[in-house]
Amino acid sequence: MQDPATAPATTPGTALSAHHIVTTALDLAEREGPAALTMRRLGREMGVDATAFYRHFRDKDELVLAIGDRMIGQVLADLRADSPANADPAASEDWRDVLRRIAAALLGQVHVRPAVFSMVFARTTGGPSERQVVEMILAALAPLGLPPERVVLLYRLFIDTLLSLGGMSATVRTLPPEIIEKDASAWSRVYAGMPHADFPATREHATALVAVTDDSIYDAAVDSLIFFIESQVPTDRRS
Repeated sequence: MQDPATAPATTPGTALSAHHIVTTALDLAEREGPAALTMRRLGREMGVDATAFYRHFRDKDELVLAIGDRMIGQVLADLRADSPANADPAASEDWRDVLRRIAAALLGQVHVRPAVFSMVFARTTGGPSERQVVEMILAALAPLGLPPERVVLLYRLFIDTLLSLGGMSATVRTLPPEIIEKDASAWSRVYAGMPHADFPATREHATALVAVTDDSIYDAAVDSLIFFIESQVPTDRRS
């Protein structure tokens, strides 16, 4: 009997498409971790020789970027599913709501695909889905009456902050459970037991430190970013 872990995902005679390769690679990376994603391992997964992939992707890095863009595509799908009649959010909502919903959809991918998110959050895919998200955010910020260079800086501040926080959270989620628990318990195991005489502020805030979550930090960052962007808008453009 064939081992299910190495059973081909592609049946004989099935056309090997870029879309199918990305789907299988994304599932493999999420299931077994980014380190498992090699062309040879992917070939075993799909039941083809690894050289077959180079007809669709120049190298593994191009495949990784395609995986990242697929994940961004899911962010777009989630945004449109929540919009009336699948309308473009940037064209139909207040800019603050657009940014909040993009942030929420991005965080959703941290929860659903932490391994893949940790692999691609610092990359620029240049793909069709990423281009649409860039356009969406810039279109939301452009009417605020700011110079283009300021709009671009605020765009980068917003998306890079969320990607960084999401990437850190996603990376933690991919650690072995015992390591995750060790880190999480440090706030009660170490900080809550520090001598009050030497660390009075830490001891007084120990209970609150234990209660902080990655998601609450992320939500606070979104609020702070929107507040900062509002502070940059000319008075006559504020609403």
